Amino acid sequence: MTCYEMNINKSIMVRANKFILFILAMGIFFPFLAIGKGYMIRFRVKGLKDTTCMIATYYGNGTYVKDTLKVDGSGRFIYKPKEDFPRGIYIVVITDKTYFEFIIDKDKKFLMETELQDLSGKMVLSGTPENSLFYDYLQYNRSKYAEIQSLQAQEKKYKDINDSLKAIDQRIIALNAGMIKYKLNIAEKNPDSFVAFFINAMREPEIPEVPLLPNGRKDSTFIYRYFQAHFWDGTDFTDERLLHTPVFHNKLKKYFEKVVVQTPDSIIHHSDILIEKARKNPEMFKYLVWFVTYTFENSEIMGFDKVFVHVVDRYYVTKQVTWLTPAVMENIIKKGKRLKPLLLGELAPNMIMMDTSNQLVSMQSIQADFLVLLFWDPDCGHCEVEIPKLKELYEKEKDSLGIKIFTVCSDSSLVKWKAGIRKKKMNWINVDGPRTLTGDYHDQYDISTTPVIYLLDSRKIIIAKHLLVDQILLFLKNWLRQRK
Repeated sequence: MTCYEMNINKSIMVRANKFILFILAMGIFFPFLAIGKGYMIRFRVKGLKDTTCMIATYYGNGTYVKDTLKVDGSGRFIYKPKEDFPRGIYIVVITDKTYFEFIIDKDKKFLMETELQDLSGKMVLSGTPENSLFYDYLQYNRSKYAEIQSLQAQEKKYKDINDSLKAIDQRIIALNAGMIKYKLNIAEKNPDSFVAFFINAMREPEIPEVPLLPNGRKDSTFIYRYFQAHFWDGTDFTDERLLHTPVFHNKLKKYFEKVVVQTPDSIIHHSDILIEKARKNPEMFKYLVWFVTYTFENSEIMGFDKVFVHVVDRYYVTKQVTWLTPAVMENIIKKGKRLKPLLLGELAPNMIMMDTSNQLVSMQSIQADFLVLLFWDPDCGHCEVEIPKLKELYEKEKDSLGIKIFTVCSDSSLVKWKAGIRKKKMNWINVDGPRTLTGDYHDQYDISTTPVIYLLDSRKIIIAKHLLVDQILLFLKNWLRQRK
């Protein structure tokens, strides 16, 4: 199925409303590209009468409502934009499960007529070569996809018959090849069309024959290097029409998740390249900065917060981001500054806090091959699960790995703190977070929940963070192996 027939059954209207709220919260407003006055698009949907429908458009990975239109007794309604608006793929939303798409680009006045029971199949178009090409494309894809689905159902039926499976696989491969050829043919014959534009935007590199190395063997890295180098061939990062299709966001997502080497430095390098390519178009520049910020601000992959910190330093602190409200801007910059000292490879901020004997203990003074920092709370349910596991790990591995544990309690009650230590038999270095000489540990270590675990090496360099106890031993073994 093509991305233009994507399932919107989760309610396009709910998505649209959520997206509008996000836009308002972020302070993003779209200075849409002017495409001239005088647009008038007439619709008739037989079987629909005396109601309303919505006009929506894509923006990145979401949709938002552009207008609400009244439908008369014969199913007719007209869309006449009251302001300049973006070119792209639009959606007529009748219900959350009933909708059809159309293109607004070069054709200014046209008619779309269809029937409620089969919106796409019964579509008749007048005055819009662009949408005629679009619907030919959709109908072709729909028919070929139905064939592929039928063949996949047969595969399940003949799953134990090798010859039949082989024949079905070959047929599916042939259908996919035919679909690619069809798309490329459209783009070649209609190079100035919007359909050609988004076909080229979807297009991925065709890998040439793998060259031989001087030793006569094939270059094993060639396919990956070629695919990455040519992934964006034909993509104009200054054309904001990309944002108003379902194509661009998904391709960006694939690029950063599957094409770019999954290290923070590699992602930073390629992020900067794409953002700079988009700089000449304010809307594209804005979207790419937002995409990288949003994707890596709360990444679940340890260490990828380095990407977020880089983007904040390079684009927010330097005031290249101009579209956010002052409050949102301040919060993002503050978060970047808070995370920067906590990146992997940084010296952990020192904590000097009171222990159970009312003595001040400096974290930096503790001698250990590895120091586990545990931020916990006596009333934390998840701590009840993790702390016994940590105790078991400590007893088994403390000598072989040279581990010590420095626990920071978040509760200000000395009674609850000490009772919790006794109950859990935490025979470690225990300090009380609120009784500190080194400032608020919440800000120092970006602590908003408990438990949180940081892992430091002998120099107190951060080597891991936000680990579960079950991950500590495997991480340490891999870390030590890499340094042999």
